[in-house]
Amino acid sequence: MLRLNLTEGVPGKVYSPTWLEMYDVGGQTVRAMTYVAEGNESDGCPSLRYITLLRDGARAHGLPTKWLQMLESVVHVE
Repeated sequence: MLRLNLTEGVPGKVYSPTWLEMYDVGGQTVRAMTYVAEGNESDGCPSLRYITLLRDGARAHGLPTKWLQMLESVVHVE
């Protein structure tokens, strides 16, 4: 968490770490942390580095094909 916080600039003004209750693929409740950013009028595109991390993580953890396809369709900033 320390390395991730440093990478994402936490603490700072952009992201607030937020703990949530999530469900894993087996339906079990797990506690997970996510970063919440202040909203903009329209969503921006992720960096290539960030979307690549999400895609690689999704493949490594065996997410369903539907999710992999959705992640592959995300356009990143140039």
